[in-house]
Amino acid sequence: MAKEKRVGVSIHRTATEIKNYRRLKRLVAIAIGIAILFLIIGYVVSVLYMKFGAFTVMVNKFDHNEYALTLSENEDFKSQTSRLNAEISETITNIDGKTIPDWVDNINGEHNGDNYVAYTFYCSNAGEKTVTYSYDMYIANMTKEIEKAVRIRFYVNGKYTDYAYPRTDGVEGPEPGTTQFQSGNTVVRDTVTHFKPGDRTKFTVVIWLEGPDPDCVDKIIGGKFKIDMSISVLTPEDNK
Repeated sequence: MAKEKRVGVSIHRTATEIKNYRRLKRLVAIAIGIAILFLIIGYVVSVLYMKFGAFTVMVNKFDHNEYALTLSENEDFKSQTSRLNAEISETITNIDGKTIPDWVDNINGEHNGDNYVAYTFYCSNAGEKTVTYSYDMYIANMTKEIEKAVRIRFYVNGKYTDYAYPRTDGVEGPEPGTTQFQSGNTVVRDTVTHFKPGDRTKFTVVIWLEGPDPDCVDKIIGGKFKIDMSISVLTPEDNK
């Protein structure tokens, strides 16, 4: 009788273990499914992100009657939007910035050259009031320290400045012939005052990898770089 009792206990434990094992198996399957889902979501977000291009510019106050800014790739503003994007070739390599043509600021919209991104667009005051607006250009994505070899030529109404990451060779200050990024991931931040209804500002952004830069080395191969620019109206309330 005692022997039969022990057998009964053994069978009970085995059934419990099987039940727990099945429950654990289901939980593992659910966990794997969730993990795969997150991976898929991450991949899709990555693909969509890259579709937004190498440069994105956006404005606020686009549809406000009194304080409104709008963007266009053409100075006639027949097509207006609050967001613009410039694409980039996946086969871009380094160049010497001196080879970029002088007329790069004279073509509207996207006009990429061999191994550089070039994009010209316009911002207009479509509102009823004179405003001050600010623009902020910043690094939105970077990998493999590629930003250390990047150059950004930024035109505002025909006048340009070349921006670059600070020197990394122990010497303080900007790379030769450039202006250092303003701070951290911010390339440049500035304001435009007395911007009257109908006024327009012309911008051109040129991006390339500077071959003569000491940081333009093999380790940055495959790196990604993207900059964004936001333009915001500063209303009288904002200026107080």
